[in-house]
Amino acid sequence: MGEDNKPKVKLILAGLLLGALFGASAYSAGVTHSCPSKHCIDSSKITPVTDKAYFDAACGLIKSARKTIYVMAFEVKYYVKNPESRQNKLVRELIYAKERGVEVRVLVDEYSKENNALDVLLENGVDIKYDGQIQTTHAKLLIVDGEKILLGSTNLSFFGLEKNHEANILVEDYKTAYYYTDYFNKIWDET
Repeated sequence: MGEDNKPKVKLILAGLLLGALFGASAYSAGVTHSCPSKHCIDSSKITPVTDKAYFDAACGLIKSARKTIYVMAFEVKYYVKNPESRQNKLVRELIYAKERGVEVRVLVDEYSKENNALDVLLENGVDIKYDGQIQTTHAKLLIVDGEKILLGSTNLSFFGLEKNHEANILVEDYKTAYYYTDYFNKIWDET
């Protein structure tokens, strides 16, 4: 290579190096901007669950549980006059899970008094706590085995499971499950 070409080669190499550095910085900034938390996950592990599809998703999760089921809800209803309701079936699945050795905890807002499932669950050994009067528990979480979370707008009631338009997501990611398990346990321990 001639002496005349060396400055041109160095200039081209410097340009490539700067381009790579700026490209990597721009990519990193884009990732940070779109995912500002260490709890972000790959979107392929997120499944939208809307309206009546919540029942099948929740039932499947509860039936698959091997170790733990944590439920946080504004209300958990049970309808004595409608034993085959979707809500009652979910309550029974929580009881069956407890019977097969799964730790089942339900954290519900203290407001939920009428038609609630808490007496039925307590009679069958499920751990129940009310959130107390300081704050309202309006979150709707179903956390299974520290691996999967179903969260969104669905209340565990007739209207939530049968009548309302609801929007939820099923997340299959242990880091996100860890985050929400920690959140659940913090509130559980405070009550």
